[in-house]
Amino acid sequence: MKFSVGQRLRQTRIEQGLDFETVAARTKISIRYLHAIEADDRSVFPSGFFYKSFVDQYASALSLDTAEIDAEINQVLSADAPLPLPGRHDATLTNLPPIASSPRGARRRAYASVAVLVVALAGCSAFYAWWRKARVAAPAQVAARVDAHPEPGAVPVSLRASQQPAASAAASPAAATATSTAVRQPSPGFKVLLDLMAREETWLAASSDGKMVFQGILAPNDTKTIEGREFAKLKVGNAAGIEVRLNGKLLGPLGARGQVLEVVFRQDNFEIVPPAPKESD
Repeated sequence: MKFSVGQRLRQTRIEQGLDFETVAARTKISIRYLHAIEADDRSVFPSGFFYKSFVDQYASALSLDTAEIDAEINQVLSADAPLPLPGRHDATLTNLPPIASSPRGARRRAYASVAVLVVALAGCSAFYAWWRKARVAAPAQVAARVDAHPEPGAVPVSLRASQQPAASAAASPAAATATSTAVRQPSPGFKVLLDLMAREETWLAASSDGKMVFQGILAPNDTKTIEGREFAKLKVGNAAGIEVRLNGKLLGPLGARGQVLEVVFRQDNFEIVPPAPKESD
């Protein structure tokens, strides 16, 4: 009898005498997700990517062959219909019967469509104006520069403390003192301090000087602090879902909603690492 992935993990956990609390402490995966993995219930996971990542971490904690388990998961996930990428929609319509309508009905639908379009454009304009205002009000500005040792194909961005918003120049000395004392700095011996706050649920993998220090899902309002002696690296599954401060300077969200990004942070700059090119057939 062939066991499923969840059954194999459960049997191995029981044979090793481990409870869910112990496994959760080792993997940083919540007990809720561990239960779902053992029950082969993928409906509680945001996507197949998260499910596969958590199963891989669970198997590694039990010293199982992750390559064999990954092959089984890939076979299971391949049966699922692929989900559209964020921001992309399939506009192909097939086998639709023709719709007959009167000229008056067509005019009414045209007027309704124009009204919806006007409302949508107004909403987009309001959102863009708010976004621009938020960007101007950020306490730190970022500008591109050439880094001495960039990642291959990466885009280095430096933090220039001299570029402050116009509003800060008009602030009182007392306000400026309060702001400066609130800026956090890395611990002695470290050059990089990342203060992270999740605005939306997002998957995160964080490493310090090449050593993995955290991997899991951050819920809204969850916070995480990462330090590095020379550099720190983040890989996020929802770039708009996490707010980042580098050595006390607010960078804001790293990208768009649903965008997967890998970013390397150093003392005064960060680099967005481009994805590896896909191998052509």
